[in-house]
Amino acid sequence: MIYLVMVIISSLLWFFNKTGSTVNTVADYRIEYYGLPKNHYLLPGLTTEMLHLTVSAKGSFFLTLSNQLPPLRIDLSKLDIRQFPDTDSSLKFITNDDLRALIEAQLPSDCKCLAVKPDTIKLDFGRSAMKKVPVVLDYDITFEKQYRFKEEPILQPDSVEISGSVNITDSIHCIKTEKVEVSDLKESFSQKVKLLVPKDIFCNLNFSQVDFVVEKFTGNTVEVPVRCINVPDSVKLRIFPQNITLKYNIGWENFNSVSKEMFVAIVDYKELDGVKKPKFLTVKLLKYPEVFGVTNISFIPEGVEFLVEKKEVVEE
Repeated sequence: MIYLVMVIISSLLWFFNKTGSTVNTVADYRIEYYGLPKNHYLLPGLTTEMLHLTVSAKGSFFLTLSNQLPPLRIDLSKLDIRQFPDTDSSLKFITNDDLRALIEAQLPSDCKCLAVKPDTIKLDFGRSAMKKVPVVLDYDITFEKQYRFKEEPILQPDSVEISGSVNITDSIHCIKTEKVEVSDLKESFSQKVKLLVPKDIFCNLNFSQVDFVVEKFTGNTVEVPVRCINVPDSVKLRIFPQNITLKYNIGWENFNSVSKEMFVAIVDYKELDGVKKPKFLTVKLLKYPEVFGVTNISFIPEGVEFLVEKKEVVEE
């Protein structure tokens, strides 16, 4: 026990001695820029984003840090920013003297900077641009049996304004949302979704509201007559069969609002104008009540047999 107490006392004495003495260490210093010239933007890549400092301070100072110092804030509007010789006009730099002064002004008074890497801050300026782009919803939704969307998901807002470097904004054509995943959905709901804004781009909004409107649906079957179009006056076109059996899905709310007269099916005599005569005329759906949410339409047959007869000319 006496030996253990002595070890603890020795450790405490060593600890207080070290925290009170001067220690040298290397730490990362992240840079935050502000005060940029109007309509300009700092491009990532060549622009210096991190400094590595060799710092001298009391050991107690480092107990309050991890491996990174508080960010170095640089007001570009108050500095002499110089042009690199023989380079593109967008690439500039801050001198070593200005850099040292900035670091020493923002370090604690009992902390001294011994070395800086890199010793010059590079700034890659580019012109900024602003534009409006659509918001694209990313979702993976499955429904309970006999349920579906009544209408496409509604985003509010459905577009946002972005700004940043011309090089980056020109390549962005939309802003996606975080993915919305729901299984066995059967009720309408609304949700706030996060916008996935690319790095180095500013967006006027961070979220969008999406409304998912759900309805119960059922299927229906009707017999629809097939009309013949573009038939010359000199001939008579007969088709077999004269009706098609048409199936579709419809929301319960609109089930009684839809009738077979709202569907128009046709065959076109002009299919016979080619050199090679077809065996069947293709049935096409010319019109259907889309406004009532009719979907998943199918019909049989998809082609009909036909007979062309010349009309007799009645002489007066």
